[in-house]
Amino acid sequence: MLLFIYYSITLDSTDISTLGKGKTPTSTNGIEAYNKETLGDEICKLTTANTQLVTDKIKTEKARVNLEVDKIQLLNKKNSLVAKRKELRAEITILNVINIPIYGH
Repeated sequence: MLLFIYYSITLDSTDISTLGKGKTPTSTNGIEAYNKETLGDEICKLTTANTQLVTDKIKTEKARVNLEVDKIQLLNKKNSLVAKRKELRAEITILNVINIPIYGH
């Protein structure tokens, strides 16, 4: 969006030009024009919005990093449980071979 500071010049019925400051943005062919006060307000709003977006981006990045750490920890836990299961199955197989009954299996 292009921002312009503008002062409108109009001719009155006696063809004398008058200078007037607009209080609201005007739009012509998709281009908005602002007076000095409105432009200042708009800059303040955009700065606030930008600050909030940056803050949100930082929070999102922190959450992403924390999720990645949690994912790695869960994968490590899963891998250790899979290894433990293999060990227990091997023990059960050995005990079955030497004919010791295993209950609850």
